Amino acid sequence: MKRINALLLVAILALSIFAAPLATLAESGADAEVVAKVNGVAITRQQFLDLLEAEYGFYALQELVQKELIRQKAEQMEISVDEAEFNETWELIVAQLGGPQMMQLMLLQNGISERQFREQLRWNMLVSALAGAEVEVTEETLQQWFEANRNRYDQPLAVEVSHILVDTEEQAQELLALLEEGADLADLAAEHSLDPGTVTQGGYLGWITEGLTVPEFESLAFGLEVGAFGIAESVYGWHVVTVHSRQEAKTANYAEVAEQVEQDYRRSNALDFQSYVAKLEQEASLEILWEPK
Repeated sequence: MKRINALLLVAILALSIFAAPLATLAESGADAEVVAKVNGVAITRQQFLDLLEAEYGFYALQELVQKELIRQKAEQMEISVDEAEFNETWELIVAQLGGPQMMQLMLLQNGISERQFREQLRWNMLVSALAGAEVEVTEETLQQWFEANRNRYDQPLAVEVSHILVDTEEQAQELLALLEEGADLADLAAEHSLDPGTVTQGGYLGWITEGLTVPEFESLAFGLEVGAFGIAESVYGWHVVTVHSRQEAKTANYAEVAEQVEQDYRRSNALDFQSYVAKLEQEASLEILWEPK
């Protein structure tokens, strides 16, 4: 049920795009003195590096300074990025972009590698953890936050579903019969489904709560027993639906979610990425010796 904040994703992407030429600069260690020839006229490696420094030198140095500030702060506070949380966050980003193929397309369109994007995500998560750790909390403020944001923690009625979208009732009935005979829904979805958002996932839609889908689909999904199949027509066509599991509604108890409440409170009240880095710069003893050529 967890989702990545859209603004955070945009920020990560923007920083990754910006970091791409800087990473290229760092990795461009060609040994040959001549890097290109134009009608026999040589362009030297030194000319190449001088231009990179002139164009990106300030930004590259700024990035190196900021990363060193973050490294020192993380070491001081003994904070690091949890690998399980990182992997979960990465998987959520991939899913929200539409799957691995759409992720690769996005990277290609923006001229960055998966490694660069992953490194920038890890850095953003570390900065977020550091900023959150500096937020002061008390038990009283956490309980007040919980009561004011109870809808975040109350467990809604939800079902985990997969579906196949087709044009006609006849085809939906045929697929329903195959499923009830033991056919694999993922295979049928990959072959027949017209839903571009789930076809590459074998028809898997995930968890839905009331109000998130069209009424006809929702009525069927919440009315099915776990493991059962059914069909329904909506404005999109005919849906062949199955429910994998069901989560009943439950009112949150503060004691049971206190840890999550604290994490959410810290994230909500922490400085944003740029503000926190700026704060570290102001607190640090910085001596910039580089001058552009």
